[in-house]
Amino acid sequence: MLVELGEILESIKYDKLPELTVQKAKITILNFLGTGLAAAESPVTKAEVSAWKRLGCAGVCAVLGHGGTVSPLAAASINALMGQVYLLEDCQEHTLSHPGVIAIPVALALGQDTNASGKKIVEAVVAGYESMGRIGAVLIAPGFPNFGLRPASTLAPFGGAAAAAKVLGLDARGVCAALSIAGNTAAGVMEFVNSGAEDICLQNCFAAGNSVMAAMLASDGVTGSPTVLEGRFGLGRAMNRKDLDWTRASDMSAGYMIDDSFIKRFPGCGHVLATAQAATELYSRHRLNPEDIERVDVGVSKGATEFPGVDNQGPFTGTISAMMSHQFMVASVLVHGEVSARTVDMYDNFAVADLAKKIFVELDDEVDRAFPHKTGAKLRVRLRNGEELFDFQEEIRPLDPEEVIARFRLCAETHFSGGHIEDIIDMTMSIEALDSVNELMIMLEKPL
Repeated sequence: MLVELGEILESIKYDKLPELTVQKAKITILNFLGTGLAAAESPVTKAEVSAWKRLGCAGVCAVLGHGGTVSPLAAASINALMGQVYLLEDCQEHTLSHPGVIAIPVALALGQDTNASGKKIVEAVVAGYESMGRIGAVLIAPGFPNFGLRPASTLAPFGGAAAAAKVLGLDARGVCAALSIAGNTAAGVMEFVNSGAEDICLQNCFAAGNSVMAAMLASDGVTGSPTVLEGRFGLGRAMNRKDLDWTRASDMSAGYMIDDSFIKRFPGCGHVLATAQAATELYSRHRLNPEDIERVDVGVSKGATEFPGVDNQGPFTGTISAMMSHQFMVASVLVHGEVSARTVDMYDNFAVADLAKKIFVELDDEVDRAFPHKTGAKLRVRLRNGEELFDFQEEIRPLDPEEVIARFRLCAETHFSGGHIEDIIDMTMSIEALDSVNELMIMLEKPL
């Protein structure tokens, strides 16, 4: 399987990519940069930076929104963590994963270290999405998350290794070796949904570091098992407890996997986005006093009722447990008027906690029948005076490119001046013109 995938990934060349695919790659890069900057001052980011500095990590690579430079291993790891802190990343729905927060930081870090061109970065990012999308389409079988492993972190080493291999210029054989080595590090459990801890972010930094190492080892001739996925003792059987049909992973009839990804509008798990959207639409029509609310019913698909952590009335023990919860999404909107990084940081707000206890999640047959082609949610609010308010969102509305650019400006404004921000946007959206991605990454360092 990985032999065929290595050939597919080697064939990805900038000049052969459709214009829409290139544009999608650029907007996902900009989204990653913005969401990373939003988390530059978070405690978990500071802890990760401190850990790498204690280990010694001299190098030429930038950490988003921080001064000074570090090694490519450290930059890939820290930036990957930052992109996950507020769960504002992009989604690859059919694999339940988030390729951008692994493929992009790995490509940028190794690209900066090797002076890779902007075109090479686009190739690497597209390859990262392609790797995760093709492997994930088979490996992430129905019910996978309920075994305890997180789909995104399980797939992340494959996305990062593919991106790293492309930056390093490995041929199909080398790409296969990088993927097979990386397959030995596929991991990350879902228990953070119960503890509310930040393991989910740390999973990214481990995957990024492992990805870089896998590609570097492959570049020096080290190999791994090419049947790490489909073999008798491979990941497919180990993680799903049955044989899987891997022929779908090499099917060339579809377009590029990055084309099917979407960028989140709200900070939260993909399964609670439609709920947040419904709450936002309802709030826009009715400015409710939370004290007037008697009960809220949330109707969603079976997957959105069963995914670990999504049916959680609190107490919310941290930002992660809040962003996983349907109840938090609704309560945050109805109390604060929005769910955003700002309100997520107030996860222990008393009014939100009180309202969350009145919110109940249930399976809705109409929503479930439309899934996975449509990911919707119904919201019914019953007031103390007997009145009922209702909203039905048939499908998630992702951010469009102009909205991604607007959010980048908001995320960057605490770090840079307006003119500097516009230069970063322009450079990212014309990244193919850069002889070296260093030109962009230098712009993302915070002046000392």
